[in-house]
This record gives sequence, C-alpha cells and structure tokens, in this order.
Amino acid sequence: MLRNEALVVLARYPRPGWVKRRLAATIGHAAAADLYRAFLSDLQRRLARHPRWTTYWAFEPAGSPFADEIGGRDRSFPQQGRSLGERMGAAMARSFESGHSSVVLIGSDIPHVPLVALEDAFRRLAAGSRLVLGPADDGGYYLIGARAVPPVFAGIRWGGADVLRATVAAAREAGIEPEMVSGCYDVDDRAALERLRVDIAQRRVEGLTSTRAVLERLPPMR
Repeated sequence: MLRNEALVVLARYPRPGWVKRRLAATIGHAAAADLYRAFLSDLQRRLARHPRWTTYWAFEPAGSPFADEIGGRDRSFPQQGRSLGERMGAAMARSFESGHSSVVLIGSDIPHVPLVALEDAFRRLAAGSRLVLGPADDGGYYLIGARAVPPVFAGIRWGGADVLRATVAAAREAGIEPEMVSGCYDVDDRAALERLRVDIAQRRVEGLTSTRAVLERLPPMR
C-alpha cells in the first residue's frame, strides 16, 4: 500500500572524482568516494526502518548504476533538470504524480540527519503547512517539504550563504509562510567532517556504523 508521505534523497553515484570534491582536496578522491558511499549506506539503513514514509532516491548521473547498487530499482529515479532548483522541483513533482500527498526532500550530505526533524516536517505538512524548511548552518537548507511543488526554486543563487533567506522571500512573495524545523549541518568540508567525527565519538549521533568505519581509517585533520 502506498504511504501518503514520501521522503526523497538527492544523491550522486559514489565514484571517485564525482563526489565530495571539497573534501577530496584534503583526503583524496578515493577516500572521499568511500566516505560518501558510507553516508548513503547509513542514510539508507536509518531511513528505511521508519514506518511513516516511503524513501526514494533521486540520483545522478542518470547512466550510473546507482539504482542497482544502492537505492533499488523500485525506489530510485534519475534527477532531471540543469540547475539544482530544477532537479529538486522535478523530484518533488515526480513523487506527487506517484500519488503521495506530501513530500520532504533532503540531501545526502547529512547521514546524521535527526529523524525527529523529518517526523516534525511531516507532522507540520499533515497539519496544513504549505512549506517546511530545515535551516543548515551554512545559510542554506538541508530539508524542504511541501504538499505541492512550491514556487521557490527559480532565481536562487545556489551554494551561497543567503539561500535560505532567498527561499523564504520567494515563498512569502507567493503568499506562503514557511515553517521551520530544527537545524542541521551538511558535511561538505573538513571542518564539518571533524564536527561529525566528534559527534560520533561522543555519541551525539547514533547509527552511523559505515561512516564511523571510514572515519577510523582517516587521520585527524588539523
């Protein structure tokens, strides 16, 4: 039976040179790809156990073996669109067209994503919210949820420090007042990776067995 709620993860196939390029400058392309594959493994395990939503993987590149190796053919589909905004909008649209009444979209740089934040987002949507955002520490957002594709993906300068602010402004211009769930941080540079390493060591996050194994093989970064 189709669950009403869909969780979509934007991801890339973990091939060296394709993923985590900022981290690769510090730890090397092979280690960066191993780490990213561990992120995907931990996310898949943590998300699949939750009974509330159906998890999908929107992946790139389209010709990669992501579905066969990682996401599963029945729960994976290639991303469509040129810009990040186009790809996010298309991924949400596909989920709505499949019959889901609410969709939450997250990235794959957050293996430590708090499940309570995902639950909160879906609860807010079920209660009538039109747009839910999860602020990221870098000025963007790690989570966006809606009950229809929101008009907030065009005209955004992706990757900048004002992505969240610009998204909120676009929503309000369309007559939508966003609701916020708790914040999180993306792991896309050496400082964030060290933060994750400490959070795992101090048991502030649980369930990241694959990520922990890769981190144990990497020397601490100074």
